[in-house]
Amino acid sequence: MTYFSRRTALVAGAAAGMALLGPSAWAQGADNFPNKPIRIMYPFSPGGGMEVVLRSMAEHMQRTLGQPVIVDNRTGAGGSIAANAAATAAPDGYTLFVGPVGIMAITPQLRKLPYDAQKDLIPVAKLSEFNSVYIVANSLPVKTLPEFIAYAKAHPGKVTFASSGVGSQVHLAGEILQKNWGIKMTHVPYKGAADITTDLLAGRVDMSIDVTMLQYVKSGRARLLAVQYPKRLPDFPNVPTVVESGVPSPGTGGTWFGAFAPKGTPAPVVDKLSAAFEAALQQPDVATRMHPYAMEPAYAGPAAFKKQWDHDYAQYGKVIREQNIKLEN
Repeated sequence: MTYFSRRTALVAGAAAGMALLGPSAWAQGADNFPNKPIRIMYPFSPGGGMEVVLRSMAEHMQRTLGQPVIVDNRTGAGGSIAANAAATAAPDGYTLFVGPVGIMAITPQLRKLPYDAQKDLIPVAKLSEFNSVYIVANSLPVKTLPEFIAYAKAHPGKVTFASSGVGSQVHLAGEILQKNWGIKMTHVPYKGAADITTDLLAGRVDMSIDVTMLQYVKSGRARLLAVQYPKRLPDFPNVPTVVESGVPSPGTGGTWFGAFAPKGTPAPVVDKLSAAFEAALQQPDVATRMHPYAMEPAYAGPAAFKKQWDHDYAQYGKVIREQNIKLEN
């Protein structure tokens, strides 16, 4: 029996044993929860946008819950190391995973993983969301989103769009918007934002929908055509939303980060954790830390978040199958 098999069996046995004690035992456990530190597995290196936000949230949650809330950076394997650490942990609420839609709704459909995301993890709370921004190289002869679509239709396959790799959320979002806008672009995968930035600013790639490129719009080195937000971004008050631009919806959702717990975690414990996340998101300094990344607090409880997760999982899965997207490794 493998390590993962043994670990899964132990977790399942513990959950079954508690189930025999009945609902009152679960409730009593929730009343006493937490009585030791809570650890949040996070799949990216320190210093990134959501990581900074999450550490601020953890400080607020510590005051709410009365126990330390520790952010544990477990990088590698496309996020699966951190996710697996939570998926195989005891279902007691003391080990959580926080990650983005890409790891939870796309990666499981492209890679063989040591866990099943939708069977081994359950949603606790949606935490934040940021949407697409349509940024083009200054060399592209368009100034509005309708002009961009018209140009792409007149030059099928000539316009290039950048992503952080084959099968990334940006890649799949690009495939979806092409279908909904009736255009044909050429996908150019990169290894990271630094390479995208170099080529976008030099005009070697035409378009990006990544919010990390907004800083170059501020300095005039790239052009922002529209934003896929309900309202205009405060830092770019003269740039319209997609709706204001009068073009069809691109059909893509936002990029969310959410918190997950091992399957079998008692509902009262999940609810207590979810409420602590919600309270942290209501703190002004948390929203302030999100602002530079065009990110917004976007709390949703377990049931509502599960509905969105299921929708995104199905949507991206459909694109993966229709486009026959496969990873090289």
